Amino acid sequence: MKKLLLSASMLMLAGASAFAVTDGQTYEPVDGIKCENLWVFDRQHTEDAYKANPIAATSARTATTDGTTVYVGLSGETATIEKFDLKTGAYLGSLALTKGGEAFKGTLAVNQVGFDEYGHFYAATFSANSKGDGQYEVYTVDLTTGAVTLVGDLFFDGGTGRIDYCDVIGDITGVEANATVMAVTSAADNMNVFKWVREKGSNEWMGGWTDQATFQAIKAGQTYPNGITGFSLGSVLKIVRDGSKSGNMNMFYIDGFTSQPALYGSDGAMIDNIGNADLIVKDKEGVITSGTVVEPDKGTNGIAEGSVDGTNLMIYSEGQYNAPHKCQAIITTVDENMSFESMKPLWTVPADGLGQTSDTGTRVHSIFCLPQNDGSALVLTFKCFNGMGVYKITKKKEDSVESNVVAAANITVNGNVIAVSEVAESIEVFNVAGQKVAEARNASEVAAPATGAYIVKAGVAGAPVVKKIILKTLK
Repeated sequence: MKKLLLSASMLMLAGASAFAVTDGQTYEPVDGIKCENLWVFDRQHTEDAYKANPIAATSARTATTDGTTVYVGLSGETATIEKFDLKTGAYLGSLALTKGGEAFKGTLAVNQVGFDEYGHFYAATFSANSKGDGQYEVYTVDLTTGAVTLVGDLFFDGGTGRIDYCDVIGDITGVEANATVMAVTSAADNMNVFKWVREKGSNEWMGGWTDQATFQAIKAGQTYPNGITGFSLGSVLKIVRDGSKSGNMNMFYIDGFTSQPALYGSDGAMIDNIGNADLIVKDKEGVITSGTVVEPDKGTNGIAEGSVDGTNLMIYSEGQYNAPHKCQAIITTVDENMSFESMKPLWTVPADGLGQTSDTGTRVHSIFCLPQNDGSALVLTFKCFNGMGVYKITKKKEDSVESNVVAAANITVNGNVIAVSEVAESIEVFNVAGQKVAEARNASEVAAPATGAYIVKAGVAGAPVVKKIILKTLK
């Protein structure tokens, strides 16, 4: 298989040049929605450069982004945050973390990294939590100095079960809004879900389940598939953002090693699951007999919501690295209710995968979908020990204001000027020999040349409007 190689020396020029390696795949438009790979940095396409970078380690478990930079948490001998440009993939260097002036370290000290809804970067540690008598350690991180600060006491209060990953909404510092921290246990023998809440202005974290004696919420509730008694290895919980930034949780997803993505309500009851989608069914020979939605492989954990120009998206992890899986994510559209039943597949990214190298069972797949000011969305997919990539999703604006403006734009002759009915980014006038004889920028008119036939080309709302005109003797 052909690989696109990039030297490590080029990669290490932090920010000096754009990282230009793409996956080389073509993603055909679906229902007017387009997908373009901006860059990849992985074992499949940039193997040498990837292996030379610090994130090519099994202790680089999770990634996050603020819309400008990709941050990868690395729990090496000293915990660091490795930084990459979101739009180009250029490596921006390493930030060493410190606690109380000393190097911050420990077993998977930054197992989870993320941002709350007010831009505070946080890092959470792995917790064995076999007895339920300790607390979950979550820190804010100063991305300038690398100093970490414990957010407060998140006690387990008797709830047991290993915690690998968490999620945060609101303001984790409690200054501007309430905050909620949630995590699901990666335990084989229980399905405990932890929820801690912090009210605005308070320094204390409280249990979030009002009807429970401890933080435990789900013990033997519904799952998909049914009958699961423990979510097991590397389980992921993702809180649904409602846009209010209030810090109050209403719904959340759980995707575990033994379970597949399911949506739960504020009381911990299951609302929806991927089993309600039109899952693909194959016969004994592997031929698809029905369905359109690929069922995620057992053991891969990751799901994200998003949108592009008003169309809702749901993205989930297809599989890990066990053949034939290649650490890919599947992008789908969903209805206004974000229901699994409405899922319609768009693309699998990368089409040829990030890699197939075992990360010793990390399971988590970091996926993010970030709306952009121009109506597009950027999708970040990161898989430990195999790599990452960013994809730009755009939607054709057939019914947009810009399209209507272009359709309505008209070019006329008005006395001594050539006029465009809308303000144009450019107006260019060419004679029959193809020579440009007049032009104007960000204008609605240009001075008319001498008598004769001309071609006028105007750029309106990013699209060309062309018309042939004949100028008679000017008065």
